Order: sequence, then C-alpha cells, then structure tokens
Amino acid sequence: MRNEIAVVAGPKEWGDTRGSWLARVPKAVRRALRTEKETVSHRAVRGLWYGEITDPDHHAARDVRRAAEIIKARKEAAALARNYQTLIGKMNASDPDFFSAEIARLERVARLLGGGT
Repeated sequence: MRNEIAVVAGPKEWGDTRGSWLARVPKAVRRALRTEKETVSHRAVRGLWYGEITDPDHHAARDVRRAAEIIKARKEAAALARNYQTLIGKMNASDPDFFSAEIARLERVARLLGGGT
C-alpha cells in the first residue's frame, strides 16, 4: 500500500515532512477519481501508511489503489503521446507528403492520449 500512496502523493518536495506529504493524498485521490468530496481522510491515509489498516477491502485502501492505477495510466498515456509526437516530427522531417496519412492518424491518437492537448 505504501507504493500506491507514494504514487498518489507524488514526489516529496524539499520542504515536505512525511505528514505534509501524506496530507496531499486525500485531495489527490478526489482529483483522480473525479468525485465531489474527499472519500479518503488524512487519518485513513496515515493508518494505511503505518500499517494500522490492513484490510485490503477497506474503502480507503480501495480508493487509494484505484487512484494510483489511474495516475499511473495517465502518466503512461502521456509518455506514449510524447513518443508519438517525436515520431511525427521525424516523419515530417523525412517526407511529409509520403507519410501524410500516418502523420494525421498519429496526431489524432497523440491528442487523445495526451488529454486533448
């Protein structure tokens, strides 16, 4: 569970204590799951981190795990979109007329993977 919490909390900043780092998790879970209110409390996150909550079916454990999976998938999709953009640039540099159909397809896929950007 610590790995999932670390994914959701993100990297520790230079001024973060463990408590302030863990305090970011409830809002990050809410954003990842796109819910109106926080479904995981700071106390539940601390309980998961320190092993006080061991039930894998606990609602906080399920929500943190699901949020971590979503965050990982978004990062992988963004990395794939960057790879496609690199490939598009190389195809444009090589022969844009010959690769025009493939470039258009890759641009659509990269836009979808990158969240419409």
